[in-house]
Amino acid sequence: MLKLLYITTNLNSSGGVARVLSLKLNYLVEVYFYDIHVINTHGDSNNLFYFFNDKISIHSLNQNDCKHIRVFNYVKKLNNKINEINPDIIVNCDNGLKGALLPFLYYGNAPLIYENHSSKDLRENSIIGNLKLQLKDFFFSRSVLRYEKIVVFQIPEGVYKSKNIKVIHNPLAFKIPIKNTLFNKKIVLAVGRISYEKGYDTLIKIWNLVIKKHSDWQLHIYGDGDCKQVKQQIKNLKVLASIVFFKPTLNIKQVYLNASILINTSRHESFGMSLIEAMACGLPVLAFKNTLGPKIFIKNNENGFLIEKDNLKAYANKIISLIEDKNEMKRVGEKAKESVERFDLNNIMKEWHELFKSVKPN
Repeated sequence: MLKLLYITTNLNSSGGVARVLSLKLNYLVEVYFYDIHVINTHGDSNNLFYFFNDKISIHSLNQNDCKHIRVFNYVKKLNNKINEINPDIIVNCDNGLKGALLPFLYYGNAPLIYENHSSKDLRENSIIGNLKLQLKDFFFSRSVLRYEKIVVFQIPEGVYKSKNIKVIHNPLAFKIPIKNTLFNKKIVLAVGRISYEKGYDTLIKIWNLVIKKHSDWQLHIYGDGDCKQVKQQIKNLKVLASIVFFKPTLNIKQVYLNASILINTSRHESFGMSLIEAMACGLPVLAFKNTLGPKIFIKNNENGFLIEKDNLKAYANKIISLIEDKNEMKRVGEKAKESVERFDLNNIMKEWHELFKSVKPN
């Protein structure tokens, strides 16, 4: 039985990485019987949003020691914990600066796999944030060959030139439902954390254009984060009555089945779990064409819609045209559902199992 160690930043959130890891790690222990450990560097083993099988051992490091000013404490505790676990393979899921430094900080011999959940075109809204991204890219580019495999969702042209790249997509979180949404609810969905990256400021501007023509429709936003700035924007535009915020829910499939459209206005999107989940429920989905992730599975005007970057009027008009044409909603929704069958959990996890079997522990 192979012993796997995953290193990640925050399993306690409702974010996409925590969700994907809960799906994959539970499957690995329940179906393939791996011995799995997780080092949760910015959280503990309590108050996890998603379910993790009791057979999965979750370890935490002192969060204060994870700060850059205490890097030596972090390195020491990280290596002590890894030595204590003694894994056959280490999977690095930390896509931040500490994660990029891992091959330089780890003293042992266990083979490393890098699991990328970050978009190459990611940008922050602060100078410090963008400086960290530049440092991350610098160190990662110099550690590529230290990994047995680098797992990505797609290989953007001119980005990865190493031969150790492996493409494995994220899996669907649930079985594709037999029945689709009925399109009888005047609800447009947005699902994802409230952050600069997800572009909610842009989403509100688009919605302001939509409700000028269809004031009887509502926008439902599911996500956590700091809503103050977004809510102030909503108040300024006087669209408060048509927008409802909801906390993240474990029963997200039912949310999709009770809506008619899903929209994504992310500035950067490495994959887009909410998009393939909505598509699995037969919803038409929209995203910006410049985001790398959605282009993996959306064929414009066939199983979804890709809108030119920053063309808010075109985005709003596409939503309006769908609202006014239920047959078009159904047509695109059916194509969407068919197109995401390849993301079935069993198919994706077979790829991971084959990958782990191909990596020989030192």
